[in-house]
Amino acid sequence: MKKYLTIICVILLAMSCIEGNAQLQNSFKTPSAENRPNLNIHNTPKDTGKQDSILNQYLLNGYGGLATNVNWTDDYLKNDSEIQSMFRFAQSARSKGMNVWLYDENTYPSGMAGGSILNEHPDWEVEGLQFKDSVINGPSKIHWNIMQGNLVAMKGVPVVNGKNQLGKTIDIKKFAKDHELNWDVPKGEWRVVQITTNVLRNGYQSGTVRGGKVRHYPSLLMPEVTQRFIELTHKRYTEVLGSKLGSLFYSTFTDEPSLMAQPYVNLGYGVYPWKNNLSAGFEKHFGYKLEDKLLQLMLDDGNEGQKLRYQYFSLVSEMMSHNFFQAIKEYCHSQNMKSGGHLLLEETMMAQVPLYGDIMACFREMDVPGIDVLTAMPEYTRRYLYSSRLASSATELEGRSEVMSEICPVSDHKKNNGKEAPTNDVKGTVNRQLVGGVTRFNNYLKLDHASQQEKMVFNTYVARVSTMMAGGVRASKIAVLYPIETMWSKFRPLPTWLKNWDDINGGDPRAQKTEKLFGQVSDLLYDNQWEFSYIDAKALLESKVTSGHLIHGNLNWEVLILPGVETLPILAWQAVEAFVKSGGKVIAIDALPLNSSTDFPSTEIKKVTDSVFKNKETDRKAIYVEKFSTAMVQDILSSSIQRDFTISPANIPVLCSHKRMDGHDVLLVTNDSNQKQQFTLSFNSARKIEKWDPNTGEVSDANNPVAIELDAFNGIILKVEK
Repeated sequence: MKKYLTIICVILLAMSCIEGNAQLQNSFKTPSAENRPNLNIHNTPKDTGKQDSILNQYLLNGYGGLATNVNWTDDYLKNDSEIQSMFRFAQSARSKGMNVWLYDENTYPSGMAGGSILNEHPDWEVEGLQFKDSVINGPSKIHWNIMQGNLVAMKGVPVVNGKNQLGKTIDIKKFAKDHELNWDVPKGEWRVVQITTNVLRNGYQSGTVRGGKVRHYPSLLMPEVTQRFIELTHKRYTEVLGSKLGSLFYSTFTDEPSLMAQPYVNLGYGVYPWKNNLSAGFEKHFGYKLEDKLLQLMLDDGNEGQKLRYQYFSLVSEMMSHNFFQAIKEYCHSQNMKSGGHLLLEETMMAQVPLYGDIMACFREMDVPGIDVLTAMPEYTRRYLYSSRLASSATELEGRSEVMSEICPVSDHKKNNGKEAPTNDVKGTVNRQLVGGVTRFNNYLKLDHASQQEKMVFNTYVARVSTMMAGGVRASKIAVLYPIETMWSKFRPLPTWLKNWDDINGGDPRAQKTEKLFGQVSDLLYDNQWEFSYIDAKALLESKVTSGHLIHGNLNWEVLILPGVETLPILAWQAVEAFVKSGGKVIAIDALPLNSSTDFPSTEIKKVTDSVFKNKETDRKAIYVEKFSTAMVQDILSSSIQRDFTISPANIPVLCSHKRMDGHDVLLVTNDSNQKQQFTLSFNSARKIEKWDPNTGEVSDANNPVAIELDAFNGIILKVEK
């Protein structure tokens, strides 16, 4: 009897798998609205007929929905009829099966409530702690204009043999009056340091024209700002709607909220995010006044300065992620709605530090974290592979899988005769984001070069890939530690400014070196089709170690890469030690951990470092690469991990995203070039392989190895049963 029951169970399971595959094929052939790209629309007509006409056109072009807002009128947020008109528009879209997101600001960045917050509370404006130093030889007299703002400190620091003598500093604040410094400089070389606090306007995003106005910005370090923002926007909508916002909207769409402390131009001074409550929090957390340590924070590149900067930005991160992102998420959940959107300059840690402290901590507090993509030209989009993977890694660590992208091709028009990039180039840019982990698009793409039918084809391609890649878990055996703690310790307040929309000029060369190394490691992994996740120190603490595997929920890593990591909380480093001793592999590149969160350097950290890297029992499991070498790291990985698949020939421009879901594997393979590519892909083990073509919706069986031919910037999906 048992034999027959077993046979029946096997038959039922097989039938269930066949039925599930048929349903998936149907969803792939005709993808749902939620997986199709959305368009952003900020100004909608009140006439319902005109509203429906807009929505019908979206559907004909293959879009699945929209992100929208209350019209940006002079009485923004105060006019019930405008809010009700927006609700009618959203309801009409929902009745057509469309997906609707609630754009939450007038215009951007989010958090201003159209300027209402600062109209009520001008003292809540965003501020920075500004640092400037100049070297002068005495004896001499100086008559200088000093920085604008509230003068916090003015110091004369003697310099001997190129070294700052911080213990012999002279307080020269008394010589400063009416924003002028008049000082008789003593003999010798001196560093004149001025430190001020000031609102962040000119030279920052907050000082740019947006929506025809220069809109000043509040400080998101203050919990009062976020609570008032929620009251003026989300709660106001709830009152007018008379029910929960989730009945109409899938998610909020926050647009570039930040601490604003990244200058767009070279202002000649360095800046940290600042507000008085940060000073109070610093004393509460660390037991001393920050104001007494400002000189060391700025000039000391030794142990005390590194510790101070670590403490400063760890507090910034905690305040930013909690006071803004967590508060928004909690209110959204009370409305049966998700919190989502994108941040500012997500592509580079050199901007992530002053704008967020720790961008992964902020991403973790969003249901649908996202990125901003300012071009559809593939030649300028490499760093979006980093930002999309950071967002997708953070959301996977929280047990979720959705990631949003806003494509706004503002950079394209000058190079394409006033138009966006050609449609096939746009596909290449979108493919990079899909490989990085994006699953949803809210964008401004008009697809200028495409007909209505071509727009439908393009959007359906994106939707089919999203259908197959949404959900599941990344099949990564490699984890790359996000070295934000090391960045904090190195991020001295030197002048920085935009190099372009995804990179930063200036700053401490050591911080720039860590940033560069992080990109080099990421490029190596992408270019050689290694699947990987970024993880943070929190993930190390949350993970468990089992027989050489670092396990976090359904994520499972065999190798941990430490790119330039010098600073790490001791409990996180001890978790790495346990991982290595259980059989896991660690590759440290360019540096070994030296500092904990409390000690710079740390004897506890050194003890663990020696245990991991100077122990005969672990010498084959823990490898120190003193200077980054693509070939060396590639050889170490190849000898450490059994690949799930290989591509031949090697070194061709192909990107891959590998996920596990519902008992099978899914592999997205894209041609990352403007030339046709032909290659074979061999799986280490596969019982059945299917090709799923996102261009046609067709599914076909494939042999192992799989012969693949991809036109320029094209992609294919392989579904594998093992």
